[in-house]
Amino acid sequence: MVAVSLVTIPLGLMISPAAANDPVAPAPSSPESAAPSYKAYFVEFRSRHAASYGHMYVLYGQVNGQGEIIKSDIAGLHPKGDANDCENCSLIPWTVGHVLFVPSDTGASNGDLEEKYVTKRYRVMLDAAAFNAVAAYIMQKKAEKPMWNAVVSNCVTFGNDIAVYMGLKTPAGANLLKPEIYIDSLREMNGGEPQEALRFAEPTSSNVGPPPPSAPNKKKKKPVATLSPSPQ
Repeated sequence: MVAVSLVTIPLGLMISPAAANDPVAPAPSSPESAAPSYKAYFVEFRSRHAASYGHMYVLYGQVNGQGEIIKSDIAGLHPKGDANDCENCSLIPWTVGHVLFVPSDTGASNGDLEEKYVTKRYRVMLDAAAFNAVAAYIMQKKAEKPMWNAVVSNCVTFGNDIAVYMGLKTPAGANLLKPEIYIDSLREMNGGEPQEALRFAEPTSSNVGPPPPSAPNKKKKKPVATLSPSPQ
């Protein structure tokens, strides 16, 4: 898959270290004053705590003029049965996957939506054209749902394929690296500095309504907006 990705990388997606370090710039006050360098889209490679050696996934989407997330989605490879909305998630597929290949899911896993579990991050800001291409590639990979194996095809190799497609420098032997080590290496190889977390924008007043009823004593998780293949 990595070899195929390298062949299909559009020239316009090659990202220099300078572009990868671009901070979120404030939005211009009017269309006439729009700066051509303003990048309103992001792809953030993340590692987080887990009961084992951790997990790696990608949060990607769009920010507003204040650098707050207004649209986002999550992509990551994990054993089937560990989805974000599962109750009493099973460890059987994860355990078997250390020996055999097991079915997978490619969306948010249990814990991805909670910022307190994030250990490392590396965020790249993109313009709309580059982001559209990356988002389409991520959606293609999510739809494929490759089999999961702890050594050969895991969360790090899944994220590494996305980094390669974007033209980033990536560490060798990604399949054997712990998520935190991989993210640190990815940031260092592309000249990045440690980054603060992006905040989610507050809902606008027009979208605010009475909260829906919820089951008692059930922990709520922040929803993730689904991106279209070609966001405007």
